[in-house]
Amino acid sequence: MDEEKRGLNSDFSTYTMDELLHAYDYMDRERHPERFKFIADEIKKRNIKQAEENANRQKAELKLEFRGSAREYFRIWIVNLCLSIITLGIFSAWAKVRKKRYTYSRTILDGTPFQYLGRPIPILKGRIIAAVGFLFYYSATHFFTSLLPLVLVVGLIAAPWIIVRSQAFNTRYSAYRNMTFHFSGTYLKALEILFAWGIIPILLILIYYIADKKIFAAILGIVFVIFGFAFPWWIRRLKNFLIEQTSYGGINGVFSAKGEQFFKIYFISGLITLAVFIPTVILLGITIRNDSSKLSEPSTYFFMLLMYFGYVVGYTYLKARSGNLVWNSTQLGPMRFQSTLHTIDLLELYITNAFGIVISFGLLIPWAVMRTMKYRTDNMHVFLAGDLNEFKGSDMTTVTAVGSETMDIFDMDLSL
Repeated sequence: MDEEKRGLNSDFSTYTMDELLHAYDYMDRERHPERFKFIADEIKKRNIKQAEENANRQKAELKLEFRGSAREYFRIWIVNLCLSIITLGIFSAWAKVRKKRYTYSRTILDGTPFQYLGRPIPILKGRIIAAVGFLFYYSATHFFTSLLPLVLVVGLIAAPWIIVRSQAFNTRYSAYRNMTFHFSGTYLKALEILFAWGIIPILLILIYYIADKKIFAAILGIVFVIFGFAFPWWIRRLKNFLIEQTSYGGINGVFSAKGEQFFKIYFISGLITLAVFIPTVILLGITIRNDSSKLSEPSTYFFMLLMYFGYVVGYTYLKARSGNLVWNSTQLGPMRFQSTLHTIDLLELYITNAFGIVISFGLLIPWAVMRTMKYRTDNMHVFLAGDLNEFKGSDMTTVTAVGSETMDIFDMDLSL
């Protein structure tokens, strides 16, 4: 009886979990039923507490903020602009590094800023090569049109390489907590995605030079219609390639969005644009018919502004919804993301930024850039379902800047 009482009065809270489990396995349950019950209850209580702690960890949000200042950024921007003009663009490589280092250092996640490690010289070399490529393209389209098919073929072959090298360069020189990101995508995989889903219609243009023009025009029209409907699935595959081949601390990203989700966004965006275009065209036709003469200059600008507004609204909806879909479908190890961009807010941001830039003759560009980055950061939430120490390390290989600079000079935006 005394032993049983001592068992009831034992403070099992001082036991480790291993000790409790050992006692649970080896205790004589028939001889000490009450003590066994206390141990079982303590184990259950510990398990419940651990489950609650895990749930809280899954809900833990890492604070993400942007601390950039329009005044600070203006000083960087105006110096970059002046020196780039004076040096005929040579300083633009240094300008890019200065801008990126500023914006990265002002983006803070969980109290730690991001880092941009890129250097000007590799970027300058990449820009020179990219500029030479653009010169060949411009010459072929304006002066030596007979070389255009050859230039297009070279461009098609180089496009996957440009995407891979650009992503590799941007990730390699982006760091957080002294660890760089890494991109392991290959040229062949990018080639498969682009040629299978994205560049086949362009290849058909080359056939145009050797096929019957009328028959080929009909085939080309059909192909472009099919491609238009397949485009959202192509975008999904491209995003999946870029995200799942990107890693941080040895952990690759995971992308779960479906092509149907992209199609819905693109379809609604198209409907929004048409909802403005169609009434505008009808109104334009009525105006021309009633006036029985050519439109006055103010009327022409008015209708152009209406159509452009329809495009901007559709584009804004597309950017907001597709941006949300991409980030909300992305996971990086224990990190999950939630983007909450709103079409109306983003449209207001675009319009006020454009108005400010126009009335200031471009001097408010830094203000617009800072506003946009702050809005996007404020609407991005990062949740941690584990520990940041799960990220162990990253590849430190040097990557050429040619791909990244080629993307810039040809204005190809394939970022998240």
